[in-house]
Amino acid sequence: MIARTTSLALLLTATAPAFGDDAPDPVVAEGEADGAILAYPASFFTEFSPVTARDMINRLPGFSLSDGNTNRRGLADAFGNLLINGQRPSDKTLGLGTVLQRIPADQVVRIELIREPLPEYEMRGYSQLANVILVEGSGMRASFQHTLTRNNSSRLASAMESSITRPVGSGELTLGLNWEVWGPSNDRSVFTETPDGVRLSREHYNDQRRYREIEPSISYSGPIGENTRLRVNANAEFVAWRRIISGFAYDGADQPEAYIEQANDERSWRAGLSSTLEHDWSDGLSSTTTFLLTRSDTDNGPEVESVNTLSSGVERAQVLYQNAQEETALRQSFDWTLSEAHSLTFGAEAAFNALDASLALFEDTGGGFVPIPLPVSDTRVEEVRGELFADTVWVISEAFSLEGGLRYEYSEISQSGPAGQARTFTYLKPRASVTWRPGDQRRLRVGIERNVDQLDFGNFASSVDLNSDQVDVGNPDYRPQTDWTLEAEFEQRFNEDASLTLTLGRVWVQDLDDYIAIITPTDVFDAPGNIGDGALNRITLDWTSPLGWLGLRNATLDGFAEWYDSSIEDPVTGVDRAWSGVAEWEFRFDFRQTFPAAQMAWGWDYSYRSDRSTYRVSRFTNFEQPAGDLDLYVETTRWFGLTTRLGADFVLDTTERQDRIVYDGSRADGVERYRQRRYFDNGPQIFLSIRGAF
Repeated sequence: MIARTTSLALLLTATAPAFGDDAPDPVVAEGEADGAILAYPASFFTEFSPVTARDMINRLPGFSLSDGNTNRRGLADAFGNLLINGQRPSDKTLGLGTVLQRIPADQVVRIELIREPLPEYEMRGYSQLANVILVEGSGMRASFQHTLTRNNSSRLASAMESSITRPVGSGELTLGLNWEVWGPSNDRSVFTETPDGVRLSREHYNDQRRYREIEPSISYSGPIGENTRLRVNANAEFVAWRRIISGFAYDGADQPEAYIEQANDERSWRAGLSSTLEHDWSDGLSSTTTFLLTRSDTDNGPEVESVNTLSSGVERAQVLYQNAQEETALRQSFDWTLSEAHSLTFGAEAAFNALDASLALFEDTGGGFVPIPLPVSDTRVEEVRGELFADTVWVISEAFSLEGGLRYEYSEISQSGPAGQARTFTYLKPRASVTWRPGDQRRLRVGIERNVDQLDFGNFASSVDLNSDQVDVGNPDYRPQTDWTLEAEFEQRFNEDASLTLTLGRVWVQDLDDYIAIITPTDVFDAPGNIGDGALNRITLDWTSPLGWLGLRNATLDGFAEWYDSSIEDPVTGVDRAWSGVAEWEFRFDFRQTFPAAQMAWGWDYSYRSDRSTYRVSRFTNFEQPAGDLDLYVETTRWFGLTTRLGADFVLDTTERQDRIVYDGSRADGVERYRQRRYFDNGPQIFLSIRGAF
């Protein structure tokens, strides 16, 4: 499949000379070196009928927006690949998509694509950055998007994103409000068989959910004096979630055996505050001070599963789970431009993080609920972390540039409770990349980097999933996964509105994060843990291709294809296997065609991922979605300057399948207890979306 996809991409790009006929506007090259920055004027995006800056970024050839890794603690990895007027607009509390959604398209002068490291920009390891240049003194503006979605249960889901920005003194104040009400339903079927294929039971359930979320936010940005700028973001999120699963279980002869019901309520909140202070000390020296404070709390339960057997009465299980998390971080960096060709960024970061988690599991076989002891079920985890860093950019010549960095991380993690202990980790994390641009249309980047994963606090505490019949215990002894990544990226552009990027990568990993066995006096449990050293090879192909050469004017096909080859020695069987949860290959197509005179557009996107498997001590599971995901839409801008879109998601067969093998003891013994086939059918969705910006 990858070979066929690659052939299609090469066919599209092989006819590049015809693309110029379909290009809406020429793109000029500018920057420290010719072609290092491609400037796309606002008129370039006119054919796509953009409403917001987000629509324009989505159509920037050869670029994919990234928020950075905002799930990691601290600020070092939370910076994305987007700039607004040369500055990063967000510091973890506000997503880049939200930032762009709040900017009307008519406020954008141009979007610059920074294709290689330059001294005046912090690349932070990205191969490209997008810089959105706005109209000066844009005044008051507002944006909104409201979407109604009908799912297969005939319920309507409603989601709204809205914001208003107005000048306050010499700065801007933005108020935002997002909310969502959601109530999907899906059908689940479970077939259990002997290893020889004899049916033991059949189960069928209906899964009903209710979800409500509201997220207010407030932001301010503006100058303080002549050389200082301040940006403050604050937001909160409140979520209420309820789920009821009910259905019947049948025996091997397909006779009713039990009625099963599971009910769960969850309430959570999260609040965040961040501030960024930038100061220019001189023409070549500036500093950035960033502060982050977040708090969250989740109260899950009671989650009760009742099994009403026709022969032996009612059996019940109950789960109660609570957790509270906090994060406080302070980052200080200095940017020093040594010359027109050389810059240095250096600084330090300090952070404190904590998790309080409590889990209780009960069982009732007729005499009332009785607690079931679980290891590491009540614990507090704290981390004190510090980091020193330095990054440099050096433009060696018009054709060559170098970017490199070195980070030293110190982390002390302590855990209370029966498994209480304290551990200290220190790591050096170097990275370096060289970019060679033999011409304006070609670019080759080769880089190497050492990565160190952060320990997931959730893995220190035990968890229970009644839906999957799975109990995972916390592991206070697991270590951070580390790796060395070598990557080569080649980009070929055609007439500025088409591009092809091929990336080859290899990862050497140490202490791969997966699941291990934890043996207690009463049972054997799965637990997060390190299973050894492994490797992963990757080939990625991205392209943007106008289709004028096929007679489809104002039409574009974006594509993505990726192939993985991973290997690790299974700690249970001693045999090499793929990494858990990693598919061998996947691809995605995104087609859009606009009709400017009619103010109409239509499009579709399709994605597919091959099977992926997970491995536990006594269980193997394979996941597949045979038909992939096809979405369709048609939209118009002819009414009141708004974009109205009618579409359908998950058009093809939406059934997801899980195949399980449960072993009698360890997988290494190879003695199967039973097999299961699980089907999850979410059904198609129809939606109507209206959005605008003023």
